[in-house]
Amino acid sequence: MLKWAYHEAEELGIIEDIMSCNNHTLCRIGVYTPLPGQDSKDRWRNRHIPPDITELDVKNFLIKNPDVFEEYVIESVPIDVLQNLIQAKQDKPEKGIHLECATIPLQKRYFLDSVKDISSQLINIVEDHEIYAELSEMVLIVARAVHASHTTVYIPTHQNHELCILRNGKLTPYGPSGLKTTVAAHAVIERKSLLVDDIQFDPRFPKGIGPVGYSVGSVICIPVILPSDDIIGVLEVTREQSKFSFAKGDLQTAHALVSWMTACLHESDMKRNLNTQSKLNDFLLETSREIFDEMNCVDTVVQKIMTFTKQLVNADRISMFLVDEEKQELYADHFDEGEKDENGQSIFNKKSQIRFHKDLGIAGYVARTGKVVNIYDAYEDDRFNQAVDKMTGYKTRSILCMPIIGKNKVVGVVQLINRLEAECFTNADENAFKLFAVYCALALHFSNLFNMVKQQQTQHKVAMEVLQYHTRTPQDEVDHFQEKPIPNDDEVPELLKFYDFCCYAYDEYLPKYVVYLLQDMFGTDSFDLEKLCRFTLTVRKNYRPVTYHNWQHGFHVFHSLWCMVNDDETFSRFDKMAFTISGLCHDIDHRGYNNAFFQKLHLPLANLYSTSVMEQHHYRQTVTILQTEGTDIFSFMTAGDYKEMLEQIRHNILATDLALYFANQKTLSGCIKDGTFDIEIPHMRTHAKALMMTGADLCACAKPWATQQETTKNLYDEFYFQGDEEKRHGLTPIPMMDRNRFDELPKQQIGFIDFICRPLYQTLSDILPRTMPLLAGVDENRSHWADLVEQEATSVSKMTVSPKNE
Repeated sequence: MLKWAYHEAEELGIIEDIMSCNNHTLCRIGVYTPLPGQDSKDRWRNRHIPPDITELDVKNFLIKNPDVFEEYVIESVPIDVLQNLIQAKQDKPEKGIHLECATIPLQKRYFLDSVKDISSQLINIVEDHEIYAELSEMVLIVARAVHASHTTVYIPTHQNHELCILRNGKLTPYGPSGLKTTVAAHAVIERKSLLVDDIQFDPRFPKGIGPVGYSVGSVICIPVILPSDDIIGVLEVTREQSKFSFAKGDLQTAHALVSWMTACLHESDMKRNLNTQSKLNDFLLETSREIFDEMNCVDTVVQKIMTFTKQLVNADRISMFLVDEEKQELYADHFDEGEKDENGQSIFNKKSQIRFHKDLGIAGYVARTGKVVNIYDAYEDDRFNQAVDKMTGYKTRSILCMPIIGKNKVVGVVQLINRLEAECFTNADENAFKLFAVYCALALHFSNLFNMVKQQQTQHKVAMEVLQYHTRTPQDEVDHFQEKPIPNDDEVPELLKFYDFCCYAYDEYLPKYVVYLLQDMFGTDSFDLEKLCRFTLTVRKNYRPVTYHNWQHGFHVFHSLWCMVNDDETFSRFDKMAFTISGLCHDIDHRGYNNAFFQKLHLPLANLYSTSVMEQHHYRQTVTILQTEGTDIFSFMTAGDYKEMLEQIRHNILATDLALYFANQKTLSGCIKDGTFDIEIPHMRTHAKALMMTGADLCACAKPWATQQETTKNLYDEFYFQGDEEKRHGLTPIPMMDRNRFDELPKQQIGFIDFICRPLYQTLSDILPRTMPLLAGVDENRSHWADLVEQEATSVSKMTVSPKNE
């Protein structure tokens, strides 16, 4: 009704002009309107009109009060006059409020037959110039819908601090955004649509609007804000002062149109982000593959990050700085000088490294605070060093500087310069890089770890070379041994091939006995003699000079296993090789401490191996010797046989961990008891081999009493040394390792034999009858220990256990 009142009145000619006149009455109304004193009623004649009223005031009043106008027409305009006017209007060409152009110059897509095709094109808008075209088109559609006289599109720049007018696809500076200026500048700050009845009388906008070439009355101004919170434009439509003001319905119509178009632009923006995300995913997959497959260094990762980030936010130049926490500096090796290769990809030149303190520059600020810096005009920011531009001739406009954060600290800073096809970097650019920065941190962290590992590997290689030099037997010693590797008949003890043999009196002959026994079992052609000699001497050199777990103990275990399997048909030649070599090497590099000691004190070996700490270390040392040129005694084997040999040696050496013995013995004794044991069954054979290794490792308990006494003395000296170390670390050693309780030694040995040794050798003799001498030896030694327990306490002193060194 409101619009009809004014439109019809104006078209019928009832209202042509209203102005103030003398006597404060209406002096001129349309030619068809009765003058005061004629047919109008008294209340129309007597209506008081203020002297400063204008035509626009009257129009606005009638728009807002259509009932007054209708009442006036009904009461004061004759029917015949009204009929004539209606007829005249029907005969008159239609004249409405419109823009200067009767037809809006829409793009060709709107001539398509399908709305689907049109919408498909709309959601594929990705470039800035396409968005500008859509904004220009959008404002024309809004203007036609609300009968506006003029349109203007503003584009916010410099982080919404400045506005430009969009004309013919080009931006012309307009002025700053802010309150108490123009309508558009106000709308950007408030981020809300504005409906202005009369710009001339609204104190909020002292500067009005942009130049339009006519007197502006009413204004609708709508900032186009995407869900990402970016303002991509401001649409402004106006009416001349002589026309009626926009109503709330007009704003509602404009909102409906702009909202749908904004939704399209948002959909387009999301599609662009998805395309970017897809490219990002492809990049991440490619880089991940290269990093993990090719083990790239940091330089390669940095170049890839720079390449993709530059494309991600459409920047002209990029710099990347890494953080040196130790020196509190930023440094860079690669520089973007605008060069491109034949494929159009940026070239990053590696030059002399530049370094500067974290307190300097924009990058330093980002590295210190972890905050994003988005500068729309570099020359207006005090942190920007203009000298760089003067030196290079490059003009820096906008800067986006963002941190790469890993492990809760800044590990790098990426600085992007001059966004292409736009004045500055947007919130969307920041968000896109934030996602990518997470991966950058991971890639840099992994690359740093790779460099550290690579450096440590190099150091390890050097250390191994040094270690091999010191642990490997000198060639002249090998040559001397090889001249006579087999002992003479008079140098071979009678007991050498029996369990009772004790090597303590034959230390210098032990390498010869090793070669002699191996050749006796496998022949002279099985092993290369030079390699076997060097191997034996190297193994001896790699045993430490501790009191018990030394080279002599290694020989005793080797010797016991030889006695178990020599001339035995139960085990293959291959198995016998694995047994004997495992026995000889089973305690290489023993430090005189048990596994619990390493675990209690959290020593490096305990961190390296979670279970069977020393046994795993002995095996690793054995493999190192076997894989070293010159001591590789199994080089004659095929790859498959060699792998199987190492696996058997591993199983055998790990079986000497006494913690594994109990479950193993329980399983075997149970099978023997119920009559199901069969050594040809693979898993039972494996258990039997493990029990043989334990039996050989504890063979000292079964040797003659004199050997048992000397061995026990050596063993307890080593135990007491560990106990002393534990006390120094505030730990309480077990009774067997506490030298203050050495008088309990005989009882401890009886307990050890009853709890471990006798069940062990009983089960072992059931499996392998040729080990019966070991069971007999254990029983005999137990009786000797029992005799000592019955004697006076002074009898213990005859053991000559070494007192603690002061």
